[in-house]
Amino acid sequence: MAKVLSIVNAKGGVAKTTSTQSIGFALKEMGKKVLLVDLDAQANLTTSVGISPKEDLNISDALLDNCKITDVIKCVNGVDIAYSGHSLISRENAVAHSVAGAAKLRSILKKVKEKYDFVIIDCPPSLGIYTVNALIASDKVYIPMVAEPFAWNGLDKMLETIDIIVEEELNPKLELGGLFFTNHSKNAQTILGKTIVREAQQQLGDKVMKTSIRTNVALHECLVMNQDVFSYAPDSNGAKDYKELTEEIINS
Repeated sequence: MAKVLSIVNAKGGVAKTTSTQSIGFALKEMGKKVLLVDLDAQANLTTSVGISPKEDLNISDALLDNCKITDVIKCVNGVDIAYSGHSLISRENAVAHSVAGAAKLRSILKKVKEKYDFVIIDCPPSLGIYTVNALIASDKVYIPMVAEPFAWNGLDKMLETIDIIVEEELNPKLELGGLFFTNHSKNAQTILGKTIVREAQQQLGDKVMKTSIRTNVALHECLVMNQDVFSYAPDSNGAKDYKELTEEIINS
């Protein structure tokens, strides 16, 4: 049965989609069977692998029982993608008020989990119904973060949401897998950057992962080229960092 991981941060611009895609394809390179789930209405993960967000169906149709989840899964370069579309925005209230509501994603994933080693969910930059669905469906949560001003804002609310889901027994087995820093370049060596890293380590201890993702142009270019970084630039720092991070995730 697959391990389900959510990549979550209520703040945008922290490389959630890049991380979801790169970790997923790193796992594929390691011989794992992977399903990526795009729960963001921006559909950046979907478009990054070359799937149009204007498909007749998308993941929201599966959440509303308009189709089976297998109807919105495509295989791209050896990795399966449950793809998104812009209609997720208009359907958010319908999903929230459906019979299964916040537990619907867990329900539909049960029908396909046995096919995979890992399911990785790309969450929207909010703590709304789609993110809550992801948390209820997941075994572990991983938080990408940048060592920049305001990056720390909102983290307490996110951790509080995880605690509520566990304490209310919506998903009592949910764990914080770890926090990792992205776009980690010279900014992280400033006094402010070092302070943010130190605060994270003080609050979360060994949940701050050893691997950081360095700023690397190949990580941006590969998304535009509809490729994963391991196909586009296998010798880049981005590929090396995400391979190391993925090994750390597997072993955590």
